[in-house]
Amino acid sequence: MTRGEVFRPLRPHRPLMNNEQRERENAMSRKVLFLLASACVFLAAGSRIALPGAPDSTKPNAGEIVFELKYRGLTGAKGEPRIGMMSGFSSPREAQSPFTQSLNLSKEKVMYLSLPTLQATNRDERWSALEIEGDRSVAFYMDLDGDGKLSPNEKILPSMEKPPMGEGSLYVTPDFKTKTKNGKESLYRVFLIDQLYRADNGKVRHSPMFSPACLWEGTGTIEGKPFHVVLFDDNFDGLFAQFGEDKCALLPEAEHPKALESAYFPRERLSRLVSIGQQIYSLRVETTADGARPARVVLKKSEIPLGKLALEFKGAEGVKAEFDNVYLSQGNEVFFNLTRTEGKERNLPIGSYQVLNGAIRYGSARLWRTVFDDGPVISVG
Repeated sequence: MTRGEVFRPLRPHRPLMNNEQRERENAMSRKVLFLLASACVFLAAGSRIALPGAPDSTKPNAGEIVFELKYRGLTGAKGEPRIGMMSGFSSPREAQSPFTQSLNLSKEKVMYLSLPTLQATNRDERWSALEIEGDRSVAFYMDLDGDGKLSPNEKILPSMEKPPMGEGSLYVTPDFKTKTKNGKESLYRVFLIDQLYRADNGKVRHSPMFSPACLWEGTGTIEGKPFHVVLFDDNFDGLFAQFGEDKCALLPEAEHPKALESAYFPRERLSRLVSIGQQIYSLRVETTADGARPARVVLKKSEIPLGKLALEFKGAEGVKAEFDNVYLSQGNEVFFNLTRTEGKERNLPIGSYQVLNGAIRYGSARLWRTVFDDGPVISVG
């Protein structure tokens, strides 16, 4: 029995290389160093950011931009946001809980699965089952109401939609109530993607993957332009609003249709500070009065002093290189992802930042790419 890993979007591939080119890239990667310098503070006054948890009756204050949130259950159809997948525990032949034991499935025709966190007050409640006939799965069973018995809506048949990648089947649960770690109940929906892999000997291997199939979204107006905000649950706990743990997309409405058609809907870690153009905004997520679900996202122009961050390379003579992206964090609740153009010079709130990771392109045509993690702490101020 093994525990799975969270799957993230793949980074772009580098060109295929022969041994000489690979050795050249490795040598170049060791030589390419970078200097992160900052200067020029030009604003004054601080900013206090409200904590989440405000009641439904809270009204926006002057200068606040409000996105009223609505729950949305996904079906896996084309044109819907794609959400990252996660594997769980698996036990191919042995029933693991009262619910899975009550199914009375043949040992030769079942794979038992368990989500790491969702709807679990104890380990037994995590187990579900995938029924298999021949090379394909034919049904997915999940204890949606947590009573340990099979209900009519807890046998889920394959969807008509195709899984997001590869051969296999997609299962979509109906909406159900799940208990979050703060003890509240929240609506939720789950995808089970049963991916199939065929070995050289012709045998089929099942690789089931779970994915959230729900989100919270809303619209608002920033500087006269409509924007779309989406909150994603990134850790299967049903909360959607944890800074640094869940994900958020904040897109101009004009870019939203294009993002829906992309292989991976663009998003970043949910952060207390966000950048839109050259303006920094504070962000808070207000919940309903009982704290059970997110109710609205509120933005307000930040008054935190800013400084200029400039990125400069220092390396072997003649190296032509540029940043592809640099990911910065300030504590566990503020995150900035600087893209290639923004890395040249960028206004950021003053303070210390940890360089979490990034990527560098280099070579005469910028075809080579190297990544780095756990960079230095830098100061903007």
